[in-house]
Amino acid sequence: MCDTKNYEFYKSHHICVRCGQEIAEKNHTLCLVCMIKSREEARAYHKKHKEEKREQNRIRSRNRYHKLRNLGLCTSCGKRQVKNNKVLCEHCRIKANYKQRQKYLLNVYATRNICEIRV
Repeated sequence: MCDTKNYEFYKSHHICVRCGQEIAEKNHTLCLVCMIKSREEARAYHKKHKEEKREQNRIRSRNRYHKLRNLGLCTSCGKRQVKNNKVLCEHCRIKANYKQRQKYLLNVYATRNICEIRV
């Protein structure tokens, strides 16, 4: 439905705004059949344009990284200044080191005997 008056009328009377035939689901503007169709269309679109979107995100991320690096800001949060030509600020570097350490310890405990581990 392209007409906004029809859309508002259907919405206020709890009728599906897409087909105009069925009663809309509770707290939604579409009926169950139209919701399923819409979901399938969205999945098909996503599947068709997946690589294109991935490439756009990669370019956007790369541009953001270089922009922040040139400004001397943290490339993770983009808020704080970096010191000593680093890429991450002190706060983000501590968080990244903690996550990496947890990941390492999880791998060590999974692959070795408990008696062999020195922490």
